[in-house]
Amino acid sequence: MPKSPSNHYANFLLSCMGKEKTRSPFSIAGPLSQVFCLGVLSQQLGEKLLFDRTTKQITNNALANQMLVGEPPRKGWEEYYKI
Repeated sequence: MPKSPSNHYANFLLSCMGKEKTRSPFSIAGPLSQVFCLGVLSQQLGEKLLFDRTTKQITNNALANQMLVGEPPRKGWEEYYKI
């Protein structure tokens, strides 16, 4: 983890301004969050889920895959939900 004189919250803000490097880069936090979300979804449904990392799809449960996608964004917010 990079050394930083600021606390976690200040580090995030300073990183947004380009003054520090993040302590938790998205290259690590993104996949980690993905694993946690898939684990919670698996617990809610009570079954093992198979996830294809390439297509970002759950391959063995249509309901779980639909839950992974979620509701469409409200009108006017569509541009912010593009990946």
